[in-house]
Amino acid sequence: MKRANTISLAGTLAVAVAAVVLASCTTVNRLGDFDLQGRTMAAEMRLPPEPKMDVNYQVKIDFSNPIGTALNVGSNIAKAANANRVDSLMRDALQVVDVPGMVRDESYSTSLTVLGAQEEEDPLAADYLLDFDIHKWGIHAGSWTSAVSLRMKLTAILYSNAEKTIVWRRDIEVERDATPEMFGLDSTIGNFVTTAALASLSEEDLQNGFDQLARDTALTISRTLQNDLYDARYGN
Repeated sequence: MKRANTISLAGTLAVAVAAVVLASCTTVNRLGDFDLQGRTMAAEMRLPPEPKMDVNYQVKIDFSNPIGTALNVGSNIAKAANANRVDSLMRDALQVVDVPGMVRDESYSTSLTVLGAQEEEDPLAADYLLDFDIHKWGIHAGSWTSAVSLRMKLTAILYSNAEKTIVWRRDIEVERDATPEMFGLDSTIGNFVTTAALASLSEEDLQNGFDQLARDTALTISRTLQNDLYDARYGN
């Protein structure tokens, strides 16, 4: 299995600051009954859904100020036209950047280390199978000038192939804000990136930025799984 590239220290520190685990819940935990040390473990991911672009544009109507309302509507129409271009470029970038694959590879590598298991390419031949099911993922921005973030909701399940049973299961929902550094933007614009700022970027810049955003998101999910697996296996 192809492994995700190593994430830089700067990216790692950024994850700690800007990534938020919205929800994280262990629904099954029987790791205390299984010892994966030296056993083989494979990983697979179910076919993920297409990324969702969730960027909102609101037109404020104030009937007491018709001139201001007209200007506001005109401004929003201009933003919407520009947003179509940005939306198309972001969709293209997410088609090039394998976000689900990064999440799978980073989480699999971490889980192997925590559990002391051996890597196995063939899911049918492995003693255990770590299965990832992404329910939804994509780009979110509350408005043209609010922070752009990558959101993902998924379930990770560890199966015992020999006993045909679920050993461990966890639901995770995470949100990672994009930063100016990811997209090669001047950090003086602030601590986060807006859709308006992305509108000026080339397709290559967007791809590079979303690649780093995806890697940081994958690291966040991987660390969440690492902490839970460690507590489930070795905790009181």
